[in-house]
Amino acid sequence: MKNSRIFNWFSYTTLTIIVALMLVQVAMLFIMSGKDSSQMATNPLLPTFPFNWENYVTAWNLGIRDYLGNSIILSFAIVIGNTILAVVTAYVFARYNFPGKILIFSLILALMMIPGILTLVPRYLLVRDLKLLNNLWGVILPSVLGANAFQIIIMRTFFESLPEELFEAARIDGGGHWTLLARVTLPLSLPIISSMAILQFNGAWNDLIWPLLVLNRDELRPISVGLVLLSTQQGAPTIGVQMAGSVIASIPMIIIFLVGMRAFIDGLSTGAIKL
Repeated sequence: MKNSRIFNWFSYTTLTIIVALMLVQVAMLFIMSGKDSSQMATNPLLPTFPFNWENYVTAWNLGIRDYLGNSIILSFAIVIGNTILAVVTAYVFARYNFPGKILIFSLILALMMIPGILTLVPRYLLVRDLKLLNNLWGVILPSVLGANAFQIIIMRTFFESLPEELFEAARIDGGGHWTLLARVTLPLSLPIISSMAILQFNGAWNDLIWPLLVLNRDELRPISVGLVLLSTQQGAPTIGVQMAGSVIASIPMIIIFLVGMRAFIDGLSTGAIKL
């Protein structure tokens, strides 16, 4: 009993420290986003007044608005395409037997062992040959087709755990393949699918290297690239404006998580139980 209390105390203390450190970073980001040059020079970390909301207007007008729109288009397109492919692929692996099933699934599993940086050059050459440079499709298609191995593995495990009796009953009622997927599998799997979609959205939103390589036209760049350019270009704005741009860039992800928080937590819990 004493060891259990010590372990619980240690766990709670460690988690509290970790959460506090993360919140401090977020608080510093917001505090710095409201400072002008003189406030940043005299007191960069602690709150100062007045809070300069003009930094947000400046960041918005410097291109954050357009970068934000591009990121929304790219992220939703990648999530929708990736989720559809992952769900269908995982369902086929979970509910049907066909020649080479184990071999193909093993190859998909092996894809997770290959660092993405190793495929960067071949992907770039392929996109270049397809004449998709400086085109949003040059970012969307490789991200949809090459980034769903993890989702397939998780969803396949979950789909396999669904009761076979439900599928038998649907087949007796005349349900076909798509009916079994749409009316039996999907309603029972919304939490895990939502969790995977939110994780995929987060990855697409924060992706920097691939859009930086493919998109050279400023009007096509996403927010991740835009923030880098905002801080490195000649005549870069003040640090307060740069931090304001970062705060604006984080708002869509916060909204997505708040809207899907319940499904995200349920999906992680359900997935952990099934695995």
